[in-house]
Amino acid sequence: MAFELKDFFRNYTSLGDRNGVFNAVRDDMDSSVERYYAYMNEEGSYIIQQQTTAGTTTQKVYKYYGKRKSPATFAADWTGRTGLTYGEYHALFSQE
Repeated sequence: MAFELKDFFRNYTSLGDRNGVFNAVRDDMDSSVERYYAYMNEEGSYIIQQQTTAGTTTQKVYKYYGKRKSPATFAADWTGRTGLTYGEYHALFSQE
């Protein structure tokens, strides 16, 4: 499983390309309430997705945590994934 994104400000992609392809590298589906998926691109940028089931199994909320070109911190972030601060998808590309 993979996804592609357009990264206008090149937060997660190289300076020469605005498109980024992120491939699945980890998943944690132990809980029926919170599940986690990790995706990484060839430059070491990664995004961890948190899926929360609210109420019934038909309501799911997806939030995201991302690191730009930091493959060295991935193992620690994946281990501590339940304690990370997740936000909406658009916040991954914030220029602040």
